[in-house]
Amino acid sequence: MKIKDLDGYKNQEVESLLRRIPFFKELQSHNPKQLEILLRYSCLVELDPGETIMRRGDRGSWLYFLIKGRLVVYLDQAEEIPLSHITPGELFGDLALLCDHQRKATVAADSGDKHALLFATDFKPFGDLSDFSVVDLQTKLIFYRTMVHSIRWRLELKRMQLPAHPLAAETRQVPTYKGPKETEEELRSLFQQAKFLALVLDKWNSDGLSIEDVVVANAANSS
Repeated sequence: MKIKDLDGYKNQEVESLLRRIPFFKELQSHNPKQLEILLRYSCLVELDPGETIMRRGDRGSWLYFLIKGRLVVYLDQAEEIPLSHITPGELFGDLALLCDHQRKATVAADSGDKHALLFATDFKPFGDLSDFSVVDLQTKLIFYRTMVHSIRWRLELKRMQLPAHPLAAETRQVPTYKGPKETEEELRSLFQQAKFLALVLDKWNSDGLSIEDVVVANAANSS
């Protein structure tokens, strides 16, 4: 595994990478200063074929975005039959982040592919929800809106595939918000929505149908 500091890349190269990630793409337009702060907690990760980036049972505050290559998702060990694959434009690690639980799958670079390149960000500087000393209100609003949209999209895909699944009805029970926009009140509501949806998706993933801790957030569907 090679950890690459973003300082070693030209601004244009970094900007090109960020445009592939909905959250950072929006932050580029709305608040470059906040983007600069989060980039201090970000890096690029290069994996050799077969190398593991995440193990079942791990805890962590990192969110990963696959830029190039292909990753394989296993329940526990890389020698097992794969549960699914992650392709460029997808991200993973958000369910453990939102639900505050251990990673529920092992993720490794495809042994039959070339090097995989990931963009990784540590979300520790987000701090408590109401702490805006490092990450401001607007940035947190953008982040949780992105998460709500992303998880809703994945749940909708599952609901279309399995409309009779017991959890399908729960996807329609997410709390709604009708108060003033751009406020802490809206942020708290978005956080609760994201957590509610993440818990539903986590239960759906953990029922033996497709156990994974993976976000399939294709940029084309999340912008």
